[in-house]
Amino acid sequence: MIIRQNFITKYSGSTKRNLTIFTKNETNKKISIVKRNYPSDPKASTVILETKEASEVMKKLNWELKHMYGPILQPKTVTNQPILKRGVNYRTENLINDPTPIHEYDKPIISEISSFPLLNKTSNVGKSVFLNKANLLREDLLDRCALKPPSVSRILEKTMPEENALRLKLWKQKMIEELGEDGFKKYHEEILAKGSSLHASINSYLTSESEVSVQESNAGHWESLKAVFPQIKNIKLLEERVSHPFLCYQGIVDCFAEYRGRLVVVDWKTSKKSKSSLSSTFDNPLQIAAYVGALNFDSRLQYLVNNGLIVVAYESGSPASELFIDDEKMKRYWKEWLKRVKKYWEMVEAEQS
Repeated sequence: MIIRQNFITKYSGSTKRNLTIFTKNETNKKISIVKRNYPSDPKASTVILETKEASEVMKKLNWELKHMYGPILQPKTVTNQPILKRGVNYRTENLINDPTPIHEYDKPIISEISSFPLLNKTSNVGKSVFLNKANLLREDLLDRCALKPPSVSRILEKTMPEENALRLKLWKQKMIEELGEDGFKKYHEEILAKGSSLHASINSYLTSESEVSVQESNAGHWESLKAVFPQIKNIKLLEERVSHPFLCYQGIVDCFAEYRGRLVVVDWKTSKKSKSSLSSTFDNPLQIAAYVGALNFDSRLQYLVNNGLIVVAYESGSPASELFIDDEKMKRYWKEWLKRVKKYWEMVEAEQS
């Protein structure tokens, strides 16, 4: 049996064909790999360039297959099945242009995170290359998280800059000193309950555009939001779970709709203090960027979005801050988000080693 695989090399005006032949030696039952050089002149003799035992080649091929598709898994029952599934070849209609041959990617797979695109652009060139790289990355990350992708909040919390983490720690210590352990726990639960109640009221209003019941503790926040609601139109999603199929994270989008004629991912926030700039909202813009990236690649939804909106409602009832994230700002926040994602997976890798 002979199997041929051709490799063509172009140089200085002529073309030579390198032919790899797999031959079976009936005497010792071993297979050899022979690489021959076939000159452009048909009368010239072929030249043997390389001969090696098949066992060496098979070891390399097996390593490459394991690296690309992961080890062979035994069937097992997985509880709390996440949105992302191992073995699924994620394909989308719109893919980026990346003509780089697969064999040139010798960097560790996790390094691909830093250059992952925000938008899922249309291109007929490089589709298979991009999908191969993206699926390699997905398989690697799913291995690291044992098929349970982390939430956006989890990634932001675990990779929080030291100064922000210290500030949060000091604030928590101060609150515990004032309220005690039990008092602080109750305070935290009340904040979560108020937030959930406000979100429910917002969703009901945007769905029906009729009067809804609002919790008394959220009366100021509701008054603060009244000027924003008329700007939110053509609702696409409300409280929808989204996931990034290749970067392997998930989260819940508060709202995806039109805002002053543009499709945006909306995040509702509350505050006692004024938040008049994006920088004053700490990691909230990165959270928006994470959701935008997930929406652009989530095959269930097939949306393309590049803008965001953080709406900060005030307890005092004063008009809410509408902090818009345009295309250029979104690109910057996406790059920052990718740094945090890469750092998170590196931390996971360090913990597992």
